[in-house]
Amino acid sequence: MVDLISSSSNRPRIMRPGEDLGAPVQGSAGGAAAAGAVAQAAGDTLALSATATALPEELKGGPPIDLEIVAKIKEAISEGKYPIDLEKITESLFQDFIDLVA
Repeated sequence: MVDLISSSSNRPRIMRPGEDLGAPVQGSAGGAAAAGAVAQAAGDTLALSATATALPEELKGGPPIDLEIVAKIKEAISEGKYPIDLEKITESLFQDFIDLVA
């Protein structure tokens, strides 16, 4: 049997920003302290080391793309001469489907 979504009393409630702070803990200053904690968390910073930001040597000259081959493929596509192996494409799609289902 399938229950309608609208009849479900256990459905999750979508909360607005700030509503997820919860009730104030006993002995706390109230909701203002919790709101202050959220504002403070928004000021977090991140610093990356020089090693993390440095590019590998092989990428310093640009992306590893053979522009001559790209130009040939573009030309073949525009002329309608780019070879399309429909059997290979179909086989690949079916194999991907089988892998996804399994």
